[in-house]
Amino acid sequence: MIRGGFQQVQALVQQLLIADLAVECVVVPQTPEEAPGYQAIVTASALCRQLTVRIGTTADYRTATWLVLVDADDPLPLPDQVTALRRLTSQILESGFQGQMIFAGQHDAILTTFAWKFSGAALNKLWGLGTYPLNQLLTHRLAERLGVGVDMIQTTVVGQALAPVVAWSRTYVGPTPLLMYLANADAKFGADDLGKMASWLQRESQASQATLRRMALIRLLARLLVQQAPIISVSHLQGDQPTLAMATPVLMTPQGTQPITKLALSEDEQRAYGEQVTALQTTMTQLEEHRMEGKG
Repeated sequence: MIRGGFQQVQALVQQLLIADLAVECVVVPQTPEEAPGYQAIVTASALCRQLTVRIGTTADYRTATWLVLVDADDPLPLPDQVTALRRLTSQILESGFQGQMIFAGQHDAILTTFAWKFSGAALNKLWGLGTYPLNQLLTHRLAERLGVGVDMIQTTVVGQALAPVVAWSRTYVGPTPLLMYLANADAKFGADDLGKMASWLQRESQASQATLRRMALIRLLARLLVQQAPIISVSHLQGDQPTLAMATPVLMTPQGTQPITKLALSEDEQRAYGEQVTALQTTMTQLEEHRMEGKG
């Protein structure tokens, strides 16, 4: 199931038509007036061999495996997004929803955290795309610069989608740590260029990631549909006291996230990641105070 702004949902479904995944895609209009606008996509899906698209209702939440939530076309202020999420969470639970909620928008870490507060759902069923799209972007750029296949590169990007932290200490070319590879490789690209590449990724994180998110989501769903279980960085609730969602590596399975051994970062990487945790905790506190004051 997909829910969100009309244009955002349309764009995602159009890419799903091209990918032709073996799924039934149910679009849930936010208002009755939106429903006719999706009819052209429903009609076009007849050309797909595997994918089917139809317009759904709240009754479809009961049987949904994934509920993908994309941004509104004109996003509300963040406190209002939290309020809207509370209403939606109540609605889908009343309808019998037991699937996974996937946050595929800009503030996925915050909304994942509040979804857990509002629903009390199992931790493995709530996650956001996090830094995974940027991780994919970095992987392809690094492979291009090194002149190796994409499958040879394993990058790790943690933190938040709007403030990614590149873990060069956990990046590999084949079985070889990247820093060791660069020290031994006869290449124009060296360790000094890593800082420039990290700065480039930061700039990309400030631009619209909507198209990148859609591509990354579809590729991930394609892997899950064939029962693959990649280790990727997505926003998920951390640790034994799940009060905050951040993007760190997890085992992603068709049934949801599974924790793995805690990632060991370098001192500088851990400091940068810690700063992101602190910043997100501050934002969460402000949003909670806003809710408690009855403003949202």
